[in-house]
This record gives sequence, C-alpha cells and structure tokens, in this order.
Amino acid sequence: MSRRNITDEFRAEAVQLVVAQGYSFARACEALGIGDTALRRWVAQWRAEQAEPPRTEVQLKADQRRIRELEARVTELEREREILKKFHGLLRQGTGSLLEVIRSLKKAWPVSVMCRLLKVPRSSYYTFAARRPARAAASPALLRAVREIHNESRGSYGSRRMAQALQHQGHAIGRYRARSLMREAQLAVTRRRTHRYRRADGEALVAPNLLERRFQPPAINQVWAGDITYVRTLQGWSYLAIVMDLYSRRIVGWAFALLPDTVLVIRALQRAREHRRPPPGLMFHSDQGCQYTSAHFVNELKANGIIQSMSRKGNCWDNAPVERFFRSLKNEWIDEKGYPDHAQAERDIGAYIDNFYNYRRIHSAAGGLPPARCEASLF
Repeated sequence: MSRRNITDEFRAEAVQLVVAQGYSFARACEALGIGDTALRRWVAQWRAEQAEPPRTEVQLKADQRRIRELEARVTELEREREILKKFHGLLRQGTGSLLEVIRSLKKAWPVSVMCRLLKVPRSSYYTFAARRPARAAASPALLRAVREIHNESRGSYGSRRMAQALQHQGHAIGRYRARSLMREAQLAVTRRRTHRYRRADGEALVAPNLLERRFQPPAINQVWAGDITYVRTLQGWSYLAIVMDLYSRRIVGWAFALLPDTVLVIRALQRAREHRRPPPGLMFHSDQGCQYTSAHFVNELKANGIIQSMSRKGNCWDNAPVERFFRSLKNEWIDEKGYPDHAQAERDIGAYIDNFYNYRRIHSAAGGLPPARCEASLF
C-alpha cells in the first residue's frame, strides 16, 4: 500500500473537526480515513503552537544569528577534521617531521589553525621556518676558480662581477651564490674607498662641449676621451695619460711620464692613432686642463682631422667614463702605499691596461664583457 501524500491543508481540516466542530478522535478518523495516532499528534502540535506567543523581530534575528554561528562552527569542525586526517596520512607516510608537514601545507590552511590543532607553539614553527636549509659544500674546483679570479683582480671583484666571471668560465652561478662562495672561501673585497667629485664652478668657453654626456656612441672610433692622473711612488709623482674609446670603454692609447705636460697627452694620442687609425671626423673629449687647451695639442688634433670637445669648467661628470677608469685603477689595482719607483709603476699599470683591463676585466658598460671582447663581438 502506497503512502498517502498528506498536505498542510488536509492536516488543518482534520484538526478543525476535533477542536472546532467537536468531533471525537474516533469519529474524525473514520470520516477522514486516517490513523488515530497521527490525528492526535496533529492536534497536540496545533495546541502547542496556539499556546506559544508569536516571536518578535529581535528574537527572529537572534535565531538567525545563532543559526549562522552554528553553521560556521560546523564548517570549522569539518575543516579541522580534514586537517587532522591529512596530517595523519602524511605523518604515517614518513614525509617529514610535524613542523615540516606544517610548512608544506601552509598554503592550504592557516599556520595558526594547524598549530592550535596539533598543539604546536607558533613560535616554534616560525623559528623552524626561519632557518636556512643547509647548502652542500662547494666543490674544490669551484672554490679554486673563485680564488683565482679574486687573486687575478687583486681582490677588487664583488659578488656581482665574481658571478659574471664564473659565468664566463661556464659555471651557472648567480650573484648571491657567488657571494656565498666568496664567504666560504673567506674572500672579501680588499679596498673600498669612497670617491667624491667636486661641483662645477661656472662655465669655461675653451671648446664647446659637443659630447654633452652622450657616452654611448653607436660604433668604435667615433668618440674618444682622455685625461691625466697622478700615481704615487717613493721617488715622487708619476703621471698617466690615457685615451679611451667610449663605445667599448677600451683604453686605445696611454703614456707614462714624470711631468704632466702637453708632450705626455700627445704621446698617448699618437699611440691611440697608430693602434686604431681612425677616420676623419673623430671626436676627442677631455677636461679643460692646460695640456688639452695648449696650442700644440689643438694643432695636433686639427692636423689629424679630429674634432675637439671639452667638459665644462670643473665638471668631472662631463668626462665620467675616464674618471671612472682612474677610480677603478686606483681602487682595484694600485696598492695604497704606491710603488717603489717610476719604472715599477709603469710596468704594473701597463699590465693592468694591456692585459687585465682591456682583455679580462668585466665591464658593465661593455655588456658584461671585457672591452676587447666587446669589440671582437662586432666582427
């Protein structure tokens, strides 16, 4: 026998036969064809509802709030059950310690919830998470390469250039790994002196500043720059004049002497011309030193079809690449005590320019290559 589908309206009519029309339960059941137990239950429910006063809006809102709280609690309990189930499975598999499992699941659930459920102090977890994983010791060959580069550069390479030098040797090394290797090899940059340029003090109308700090010409032998610096020796001061090709930052000519005169800068320029043989229209940029403003030097430029450009008075930034070379030379190569004599100074600085700087020193302005290799890549 199929079960009857009793509607709310039918139930209400059955209750009214008893409470409103005075039917007995037996007579009402017989008239409607329903069971005595069901009718008695419906009547009892109706009388209970009639006895209870209607709920106010505040009470209804409180009920709704309580329902939401219970639903949230049920959701929280289900999440906690899922977390514990997951931890039980991972720990049984032996995938790691309790703290390691928390770290592996921190993207799935909040660390605070997992620590509370597992009764692990959060401070213990964060102390564990802050530890750096132990790195395997570097191979002896890699450390040996780091020490060789350090010695070759006279301790001037920091982590950035060290990483580039190792990459050129075929090692897949980043800057921070290079820093760790230097620390493991107990190496540090030997000299890190500060350097300050003095501010420009007015203009000097000697030759126009045609370069205007455009330090990246499109090709070689288009813009050269030069300057003079002093070198300390126990016999007195020595002086170095250089000529730099701004495209690659290569030193294309240099000269060494005991006097900082016009002859010195002309010798450096002649060596550069003999080495490069530039076409007419080359620009030569320098500061307003008396060597470069002398009639002898100006005539040398004109005789070879070279256009002269000069920095503004006292403004070293207008010739920054050359100033940066001198800073690298003195910070990276020359000992703070200087040289014992002029001959030793010339030999050592010549080795720096012709061997290390041009061919092996990594230069950021040359695309992370030594200047000579940067030029070789053009052909």
